[in-house]
Amino acid sequence: MASGTDHLDELDQFYKKKVEFPPKQLEGHINTATREVGKLLQEMKKFQKPGLEPVIADNIIPTGSSYEGLKVRGEMELDFMIPLSHPEFNFVPLSHASVPGGYRQLKVERHKQLQKPQTVSTPSNPSFENEFTEGGFLIPSKVYHWFQSLADRAMNSIRDKVRFPVRFTGYQPARRLVITLSPDNEIYVDLVLAVFIGDGLYVVAKPLKMAPELLLWRLSFSVFEKDILNQLPSSSCHLKTLKILKYLREHDTRLEETSQFASGICSYHLKTAFFHLLTRTHPTQWEDTAKNLRARLDDLMELLIKGMEEGQLNHFFLGNKSSLAKKVGARSMKSEAVLNLFDAKFMNATTLNQAKGRLIIIKSSLPAILKKY
Repeated sequence: MASGTDHLDELDQFYKKKVEFPPKQLEGHINTATREVGKLLQEMKKFQKPGLEPVIADNIIPTGSSYEGLKVRGEMELDFMIPLSHPEFNFVPLSHASVPGGYRQLKVERHKQLQKPQTVSTPSNPSFENEFTEGGFLIPSKVYHWFQSLADRAMNSIRDKVRFPVRFTGYQPARRLVITLSPDNEIYVDLVLAVFIGDGLYVVAKPLKMAPELLLWRLSFSVFEKDILNQLPSSSCHLKTLKILKYLREHDTRLEETSQFASGICSYHLKTAFFHLLTRTHPTQWEDTAKNLRARLDDLMELLIKGMEEGQLNHFFLGNKSSLAKKVGARSMKSEAVLNLFDAKFMNATTLNQAKGRLIIIKSSLPAILKKY
């Protein structure tokens, strides 16, 4: 019979053999994706109409698990934020009673030195305001469809000039670029349109599904999340803990085809719970030992189980007074209320209950679960 110590060692071995994405392979995929996306964006700029369309920034902002040290084995997915601006206009973020927490409307205001009467847009006399705004607010769907059309034109232009076959799949909320390295090896890159609003914050063109008519742009905390994760000690079990649970969630349908832990809960829920756990623990509790790894994994699973039981998992940055959450610009977040990610308007109660039940099984029989992989 295996001892408790053996079970602890099994968890670490599981991480090394099953969970960790090979670093050199990850680096190669990132370099390939960065190069191919760069080529695409440069080609897109050739088709742009100065003054009449948003300006695509030269810098792309890598976000997501591959840049946070959280990539696990599985599909190679990357996220690039593509910042947009306009030389004649400011995009001013506004929040008021009708704007849900975590979202902003973008008021389009012409630079004072460039003030001029608004013109009527016609085929012979188009204008940025008439093509991309409604009631003075930037329309995320219009911006997205413009980007999609521009990307398709550029793709057709460079298709024979790139090293690997590339194609687009999917539509809103992100345009997905697929780079085929070989028939069974592809890189998936989500191109997410973003606008910088100050204090290190961006909003992205991901409208609220329940109310797309509100012309909402979602606040993105990706830059802050990446900074927090990248500052964690490399000689700790912080990232191992989250990555193991992330792997178990992403691959759970291999063991339980109808798993709501896999399909109903997303990686952002896991990351949010992890950030909350950071504020409740001491750094010494994360020292990289087999015992700590199992204990923190248990803590993280228990935090999620309790949250699903109570229907409560608060967004880490919105309305959070902890010092870690305050890394986000105080001015931008000053009036933000607490946002419950497990609220009934976001999560179905049955889904949440089924996900909770599955996670309880995983937690209580972890050694047996690991062996099944």
